[in-house]
Amino acid sequence: MEKYVYVIISRTPTSTGKIVRKFLKEKYNHASISLDKNLSQMYSFCRLSVSNPLVGGIVHESVFTLTIGLKENVPINIYRIPVTAEKYELISKFIYGVYNDTEVYYYNFLQAIGLINNKRHAIYKTYICTEFVMEALRQAGIRLTTLEPYQITPTDICRIMGKFICYSGNIDDYPFRAQIKTKNDEIFFCKTGFFYEGLHTIKHFWMVVSRDRSSKRSSKSKKSRI
Repeated sequence: MEKYVYVIISRTPTSTGKIVRKFLKEKYNHASISLDKNLSQMYSFCRLSVSNPLVGGIVHESVFTLTIGLKENVPINIYRIPVTAEKYELISKFIYGVYNDTEVYYYNFLQAIGLINNKRHAIYKTYICTEFVMEALRQAGIRLTTLEPYQITPTDICRIMGKFICYSGNIDDYPFRAQIKTKNDEIFFCKTGFFYEGLHTIKHFWMVVSRDRSSKRSSKSKKSRI
């Protein structure tokens, strides 16, 4: 039986989103993937809490987190991709595997900067939103482009998936959206102290930079053996 996964491209009302759109000269700045049309099983890589845009990872998103609690219109495009039951399970397994991994995945701020200055590369167990979405599809053998996941921007996804579009408009007008806040939403909107967030930010940056250095050393080691 045919099933569907949904890719959501959005124009989030965050300061970081506005910066990304300005530098990339793009209309959209964020990508998510959902296992259902209600967007109740929607995941992406982004900030972990509303109060700190500098610390990110995999987040169980919702229509509430996409708007970050602001009363603003959030334009979205939703792409409905038909998949077999087997591919659906592979995508689900990948998403939940990342979400529940005891070795924490981090938001790759270096890759986000790389999109702006066109210096992009993958780093161990880190993702940006577009990279995560495309990697989830690739895990099921769905390759809609020759570009690598880490090379792709939100506008690229809109171009690549154009034939799958099923909705374009404001998120508040999407008729199937889930409208009940969950525990994950409460955690996202829970604000913590400045000291805690400062330590959390330092740790996040250190882990990403450390993994980047390890990835580069591993790459050089492999090349030297060839």
